[in-house]
Amino acid sequence: MSELNCDDGVCEVPRGEEPKTVTVEESPASKATLMYFGDAMCSWCYGIGNHLNRLKEEYAEVLDFELVLGGLRPGGGEEWTQEFRDMLRTHWGHVHDASGQPFDYDFFEREDFDYDTEPPARAVRVVRDLAPEKEWTFYERLQEMFYAENINITDPVALEQACTELEIDYQAFEPLYLSDGYKQLTYQDFAKSQQMGVRGFPAIVVHKGEEYIAVSMGYSDYDTMKQRMVQILAN
Repeated sequence: MSELNCDDGVCEVPRGEEPKTVTVEESPASKATLMYFGDAMCSWCYGIGNHLNRLKEEYAEVLDFELVLGGLRPGGGEEWTQEFRDMLRTHWGHVHDASGQPFDYDFFEREDFDYDTEPPARAVRVVRDLAPEKEWTFYERLQEMFYAENINITDPVALEQACTELEIDYQAFEPLYLSDGYKQLTYQDFAKSQQMGVRGFPAIVVHKGEEYIAVSMGYSDYDTMKQRMVQILAN
């Protein structure tokens, strides 16, 4: 089992552990779209959140926004060794230093944990259909719960908590979340990331016409991304 690699501002999908292949058809967008490829259990994705929110708000009138679930570690399976925990702790420290985002390091006192990123991704995919206006807020809330509050977001109890807080109907959410259909829909997002060549998260791209133009492949601050956006939209 290959371990997570989150060096240099990007969390990479482990080599040799590709998600299931699903064909995704793409057509040119009628309006330019700011596409964000991320994973709720990707530390650099959590780190870039505040900067991305500023960018989203600034360009909300001229750009649509699309969240694509990346599939950092679907299926998990990494042994919860001290070495693995130390590696994660180091990455979290780097993200905190770069972004200022808060982390609860008590997470590493857990006796066991399966770092499976598919369940929270599936939860976000359900909310996309159930309450689309709350998809991004739900995704961010899961990040906050996991990194800042030491809550296991692979646990349905945590997902119910997030739904309740955001006034999302959990009784409607649960059967969709547990369905095979939504597992497949989640893997379609993972496949979309693959087909576009995105292997590391976060990745931020502008889809303009038939072009996909990189804003940031990995962590960047607001000023860096804003300069890039100005260049992209000027052309």
